[in-house]
Amino acid sequence: MSGLKQLRSRIKSVKSTQKITKAMQIVSATKFTKAKSQIKDSEDYIEILRNTMSNVASRNNLQNMTEEEKKFFSSDVNINKPHLLVVVTSERGLCGSFNFAVFKQVKFDIANLENAGKQVRLIIIGKKGYDLFKWQYSHYIDNYYDFPKYHNNNLAFQIKDKITEMVDSGKISSCQIYFNKCKNAITQIATKQQILPIEQQLSSSEQYSSEQYLSYEYEGEGLVLNMINLYVTAQINYALLQSRVSEEGARMTAMDNATKNADELINKLTLTLNRSRQDIITRDLIEIIAGAEAI
Repeated sequence: MSGLKQLRSRIKSVKSTQKITKAMQIVSATKFTKAKSQIKDSEDYIEILRNTMSNVASRNNLQNMTEEEKKFFSSDVNINKPHLLVVVTSERGLCGSFNFAVFKQVKFDIANLENAGKQVRLIIIGKKGYDLFKWQYSHYIDNYYDFPKYHNNNLAFQIKDKITEMVDSGKISSCQIYFNKCKNAITQIATKQQILPIEQQLSSSEQYSSEQYLSYEYEGEGLVLNMINLYVTAQINYALLQSRVSEEGARMTAMDNATKNADELINKLTLTLNRSRQDIITRDLIEIIAGAEAI
């Protein structure tokens, strides 16, 4: 009977866990849908900024820029300085291989940079990413930020300020950001995007001839730097938004799989329970019959 009691207890425990995973799946599905709706506007905005900054870089010879501006358009200015890698991960777990996919990509690139004799610095966003990187790359980690529970621009501004300060002080030569990009609710792709130096070319979706380039006339000092700040902030904000959508999609899928696995386990345990009960009943009947025959 103790075996039956243990089976009933385990079935009850699995059912309780299944309720939690089902609830988490529903919550993640709601968050995924809400965040996904923001992606399109963000993509359109970032595309316009990329084209604008590419045009600025193409139409303004580096010799005509201030030394401060040159640092953002050419890696030659700080060519021997470290490469900054900004890594976006999640604050919470229960989202499958979401964080490890980005970690694997960054680890591969760090190895290539080290083999080329380059220096590396890291900015980590998200507790789970920090937990992955601190064991092997703690000496590279420059800053760590918690991923906010609700999306806002504050974190993007903080990281932008840190990056531009590092560029201004000549501490880095380039900056790339790593994040998961959402293809759909099931598939997330580990992605890296160059932030600095700003590429001096147009995006593939906008191919202009040299006659079609926009001509910029700047009024007042600091306009280019203001545009750079806007561009860097937008790039970071886009990566954070993509990562949030991908995280909720990954968690939704993971919790859906966990719920289905719980169903299978409950069915197996229920079958085992029924067989055990049947065995006990059969054994009791055999003992009763044997006792009756003995009398």
